[in-house]
Amino acid sequence: MKGKYYTVQIIPEDSHEIKKFRVLSTWFLVAKIALAVFIVVAGIFAFNLAKLNKIVATYEKMRVMNAQLIKKDNNYEEMFSRLDSLWVLENRLQNIFETFIENDSAKINSIIDRNRFVHTPNEKINVDYDNVHSWESGEEKVKLERIPTIIPVAGLESKKYDEDEGHLGIDYSATAGSPVFATGSGIVDFAGNKDDLGNTVTINHQNGYVSTYSHLKDIRVRKGNAVSKGRVIGTVGSTGNTTGAHLHYEIIKDGKHIDPSIFTNY
Repeated sequence: MKGKYYTVQIIPEDSHEIKKFRVLSTWFLVAKIALAVFIVVAGIFAFNLAKLNKIVATYEKMRVMNAQLIKKDNNYEEMFSRLDSLWVLENRLQNIFETFIENDSAKINSIIDRNRFVHTPNEKINVDYDNVHSWESGEEKVKLERIPTIIPVAGLESKKYDEDEGHLGIDYSATAGSPVFATGSGIVDFAGNKDDLGNTVTINHQNGYVSTYSHLKDIRVRKGNAVSKGRVIGTVGSTGNTTGAHLHYEIIKDGKHIDPSIFTNY
């Protein structure tokens, strides 16, 4: 059976010659199918491309929003860190100047009970209306001054006392050059370098207590000096084996290390 043909004529404008082509009808059918397939594929491609562009646009928007949230979160963390630092600094200064106000009623009652019968009348009590301990005798004042009860530096407690780990003191993170205070009155037993501890000052409080201050940037006292409670004995540094500026503070009682936080919690 002969196939069906179509005749295609091409008539140029500038010529009288007419060109004729015979095309098998099957080719027209193939061309129609190919055109339909092309249109479908092109439509699917255009749809997926539009969808992809939308996803990319959404991702970029989310990326920008995420960056803004991270920035805000960092700002909040910095603000909270500053607030914490101010709160800690306030407590440190209150301890240094002995103006700390205790809000824990249970602790207040405990202190009152422990000291209820401490005071004994004495005819030679020295009254000093400008002193916070105005109703204590001079001898009692000296005893109190020799107990290392104040914070040695205005900084953040970065590492606690841990006898199991061999950390026999408290580390205070502070700005290099910040003043370091004697936590109690006494005599300087040592003022110099102690290898890993770096520049160190040791104060004998002449009551069984000894306090040490290590990793100092500089030392402002000498061996044999009498120092008063609250006196600046050096500055915060990173001498010795350290990873940054901080003060390593220890208290020894009758030759045995004790946790300094016992004295600085209130």
